[in-house]
Amino acid sequence: MLVLDNTLLSDYLDGRESARAFLEQYERDVWAVPSIVLYEAYMGSIHGYIDGSPETIKQAVTASMDVVEVTEQTADEAASLQDELMSRGVPADHPDALIAASARVHGGAFATAEKHFWKDEVRSVLSVVKYDPD
Repeated sequence: MLVLDNTLLSDYLDGRESARAFLEQYERDVWAVPSIVLYEAYMGSIHGYIDGSPETIKQAVTASMDVVEVTEQTADEAASLQDELMSRGVPADHPDALIAASARVHGGAFATAEKHFWKDEVRSVLSVVKYDPD
C-alpha cells in the first residue's frame, strides 16, 4: 500500500505530470489516502488551490484509491511515531505525523513531498517513498 500525502494527492488531482509519473511507478500497489488528507483536499478545493468541487474530488479519489480512517489506533501510532522522531531530532508537524502513522498502521509506505521525512533518521522507523514534484 502506498499512502499519499496532501501534496501528492493535490498534484495528482490537478493533473500534474510529476504526480502522474510518480504514481505510474507504483501502479501495481494499492493507493490510499487517510481521511484527513481527503479533508485537506476538500479544503484545497473550497479555497481554490485544487480544481474541482469536494464532490468531484471525492469521486476521483474513491474511484482509484482507498480512503483509510484515522482512528484511535492511528492516534496512538502517531504519538509513538512522534516520540521516535523527536528522539532522533526530527519531529514532524502533528498532521504529518498522523498521516505517516496511517501508513504504519496499514503496513504501507508513506509517499511524501515533505523533505524532513526523507532523512535517514526518519526512514529508520518509517517506510518513506520520496515524491519530489520539482
